[in-house]
Amino acid sequence: MQKNLENIVFHHKFYSILLVLFMVIFNFVGFAQNGKKTGISVVPEEKPTPVELLQAGKLQGDRLNGEDIRIVVKDSLIPNVVFRQNGSYLYCDSALQFLAQNKLNAYRNVRIVDSDGTNITADSLLYDGNTRIARLRGSVVLTDEDQTVYTCCMDYNMNTKVGSYFNGGTVISKQNTVESEKGYYYTTTKMVYFRDKVAYSSPETSLQSDTLTYNVRAKQVLFNAKTYIKTKEGQVVTDKGKYFTESGKTEFTGRSKIDTEDYTISGDVLDYNKKTGKGLAKGNVEFFGKKDNIIILGDLGKHDGSKKRSEIYGNAVMIKPIEDKKVSRKNRDTLFLSADTLISINDTTSKNRRLLAYNHVKMYRNIFQAKCDSLVYNLVDSIIYFNYNPILWANNSQMTADSIYIKLKDNQIDKMNMEVKAFIISQDTIKNFNQVKGRKILANFKNNNLNKIDVNGNAESIFHVLEKDTLMMGLNFIKSSEMFLFFNDSSKLHEILFLKEPEGKFIPPHEVNTESSRLRDFNWRSAEKPEKGEVLGIHNKNRFRSGELANALMIVDDQYKVFLKNNKLFFYKGDAEKRDIMPKIYIKAYPIDKNDLPIEKRKEGYEELSFEIPEENLTGTVAKYDINLPDFKLKKLVIYQKSTTRGQLWQKNYDYPLKREVKKAKKGV
Repeated sequence: MQKNLENIVFHHKFYSILLVLFMVIFNFVGFAQNGKKTGISVVPEEKPTPVELLQAGKLQGDRLNGEDIRIVVKDSLIPNVVFRQNGSYLYCDSALQFLAQNKLNAYRNVRIVDSDGTNITADSLLYDGNTRIARLRGSVVLTDEDQTVYTCCMDYNMNTKVGSYFNGGTVISKQNTVESEKGYYYTTTKMVYFRDKVAYSSPETSLQSDTLTYNVRAKQVLFNAKTYIKTKEGQVVTDKGKYFTESGKTEFTGRSKIDTEDYTISGDVLDYNKKTGKGLAKGNVEFFGKKDNIIILGDLGKHDGSKKRSEIYGNAVMIKPIEDKKVSRKNRDTLFLSADTLISINDTTSKNRRLLAYNHVKMYRNIFQAKCDSLVYNLVDSIIYFNYNPILWANNSQMTADSIYIKLKDNQIDKMNMEVKAFIISQDTIKNFNQVKGRKILANFKNNNLNKIDVNGNAESIFHVLEKDTLMMGLNFIKSSEMFLFFNDSSKLHEILFLKEPEGKFIPPHEVNTESSRLRDFNWRSAEKPEKGEVLGIHNKNRFRSGELANALMIVDDQYKVFLKNNKLFFYKGDAEKRDIMPKIYIKAYPIDKNDLPIEKRKEGYEELSFEIPEENLTGTVAKYDINLPDFKLKKLVIYQKSTTRGQLWQKNYDYPLKREVKKAKKGV
């Protein structure tokens, strides 16, 4: 017994020394303020209630540093020591009670039962009855209804009912677990605030962030920093939002991206319900279909996972790089398609992969362009259906009909079907218009040039006869029920065949005029041919743009496009391959004032950042990555990429604009 008492007194003396040191430092800091306000207002409190000893096995009085103390321990008959204050109970094996200070130190099997029912256990405790702050140390466990907090160290305020830990802790609520370096648990409001290296996990979801708030009652997880969420369906990256643990619904109010096995979708605002598979994206929406390597941009997006259907509205544009191994990546073609509404259907089980476009449809590729009011692109069969007043241009040819569909082979036009009022117009080398029309036309292509045309019903044609491509010798007009036209490799008419005797005439050059050289319903509409910039619309300036790049400054336009916004760098690379993003990228950030740097870096004069772009950041052929710059004011950036085998690959410097001070002119000058 005597040995136990000596141990208790020893522990008290140790803590007393720490307390004295703390008081000396505190008084010195207060003196240094020279009587100035510190910004913390102190509200006078009523006289605190004394901590009351209710139960002890053995009690002994003593004096320590001139103060009366109680040394209390349990024994074989009394299983624990019990104290009480304002409806809160404290249990332990032994304790030192400081009567004048209204404080106590408790050891072994420490347990607090607060007035609201909160239960806390620990190895030891320093309790201040005046402030009602309990400092618990060693295997701390706080239990509050269905929530349990585990940590090594916790400070618990019995007045505010707030428990805080600062050396790592875990909160478990049914099937949900949250770990963090720091945490603040409010037992009254049932709000938990997590800071630094936060990791949330449940059977279906895991989450990582630096800042997170958990609303226990509402079953909501709130985040205000870069957060990574993983589910069975894929991953979400967001800056701000909510996650409802019971319904599985998410609301993202910061720039966010959902990444699944089949697609990624991002927007300034995202709502997603993992149980229904439905999502809504608003603001600078980007959709990427991984199977077909399709990028769709727009203002508003809807996704229905059960139907494998995504819809994009407002400035909707599809971008599809054309895969052609025969052509170098830099010289490959790209299909651009715009419409008021774009719908992607990607049901891989039924092989139903289609792209639908409605209203004001425009298409651009290097080899052909098109306009119509409705389009269906069957990605499985490589067939594109153009409906409602379609018009297509390929090289020097223009094609119109009530409806048109083309069959692609090896990403080039192979066949074209033109139904009802079919009309083909081609310009020759001296700008004459050769024409073919009929009820239906089937056109075959070779190397994207007309190779054969079959005209079925009311077939008519006009072809100009040229001498050495520069001199017109006359004009052939032919009319028949059906005709077959064959062209050579340069798309020049080689032969015409007929099933029935045709009607025809040859018109010499001096008799050729506008009326004789035009078939009925002739309408050359080359001025309507869409250009790439017209199809891309607002996306033209930066085809890889994202909502986070609005008003961003491009500081590098080389191997990578690098944008600067709000002290953050955004790296973009088009036509990227895995080997392009493997070498590490370095950033040297030079401050205006070297004193902003850590002492060990002031001699070099810069802080160096480095990163490797993760493979999952390569979306199709576009690589993206962003990184925060140091908080201090910068004067210069040096950005370069370095390979372990080839050395430095490229380097670019950026000098921040100097802010000139405008001096006020003196009076009389």
